[in-house]
Amino acid sequence: MYIQLCEHSSKNNILVEEQFGFRTKSTTNKTTYKRTNEILKALNNKFIVGGIFCDLEKAFDCINQVLIIYIWILRHKRKS
Repeated sequence: MYIQLCEHSSKNNILVEEQFGFRTKSTTNKTTYKRTNEILKALNNKFIVGGIFCDLEKAFDCINQVLIIYIWILRHKRKS
């Protein structure tokens, strides 16, 4: 099922380019590098930089996974 979800989301461009953790060949290390690079560029250009960082790790423990799979199946059947 995981492979099917990845193929489906990739084929239909469901995940945005900024979604690093769930896309193939895209890691959270890449997002860290990208954000750090953007911050350094802004500082070099004399911009004021601020950030708000939220740890959402536990947020996904609360999601009903069966419900998400059910919704995905319903959407997939509509497109068929």
